[in-house]
Amino acid sequence: MSLANLNRAIKNGLAFNFSGETAAERSDYIFADREEEQQRLERQAKLFDPLTERLFQAAGLRPGMRVLDLGSGAGDVAMLAAWLVGFDGCVIGVERDPAAVVAATARVKRAKLSNVRFVQGDVQTLYGIEGGFDAVIGRLVLMYLPDPVAALARATELLRPGGLVCFQEGDLAYDWAAPMTPLWTRMRALYLETLNRARVAPRMGLSLYSSFVAAGLPGPELQLECAVGGDASDFAWGFANVLIGVLPLMERLGVVTAADLEPDTLAERLLGDVLATDGIVISPPLVGAWTHMRA
Repeated sequence: MSLANLNRAIKNGLAFNFSGETAAERSDYIFADREEEQQRLERQAKLFDPLTERLFQAAGLRPGMRVLDLGSGAGDVAMLAAWLVGFDGCVIGVERDPAAVVAATARVKRAKLSNVRFVQGDVQTLYGIEGGFDAVIGRLVLMYLPDPVAALARATELLRPGGLVCFQEGDLAYDWAAPMTPLWTRMRALYLETLNRARVAPRMGLSLYSSFVAAGLPGPELQLECAVGGDASDFAWGFANVLIGVLPLMERLGVVTAADLEPDTLAERLLGDVLATDGIVISPPLVGAWTHMRA
């Protein structure tokens, strides 16, 4: 995605959205409003899909494959994979939230993608999912699991010999902007503290290599991508949307109050810091990892 298109996507309502379920309470989403969550995930895909597509192509996702997508959410990753494997292939998406399954199913019907279907299930156990897949994939899903290594090991049991394992996870503890002004530093600290209390792994991307190996897989190939802009001040609105979206959880966990966060002016204040310092803003880096099961 070009920088101009990235800015346009953010202006149209993109928020860098990393919602999911806590390790302790599987029904508790970081973003409280499920309908808004689906909308955020769809907008997020405008930014991340080009990065994920390059990863899948480098990893060897190709026509005719039978693919298992973990934590499908709004269905964007599954739909992307469906275009890559073509109508001679198929994609099965596993998602715990029944409302998300219904919404994603409606999306693929509107897109006339007959090679994708979604099932409700737990990606940690994959209970009831039959094997015979050529690839297992996922984006921003392992970070929310209580045991990502066990989930990887379980998923590989459903692969054929030589099958592809390909995941993309983030590093949310990076510097969101340069310079990191006191306001940007505090907002990042509040968000990371919220993830910590919700038992989410904000740096799962940096643990992909060791997680693959611990799951009994060969050491994966790695790929890192993000977007950055010196004059891309619209990024500030994306980060403000994330923080405002997670504010109910922040208040519930005792991280910050709405009065302290001042959500009505947050975007303007973040943007003001960028402009005042001739700074840059950086999108969340995504680490991609892929390997093949031993034959």
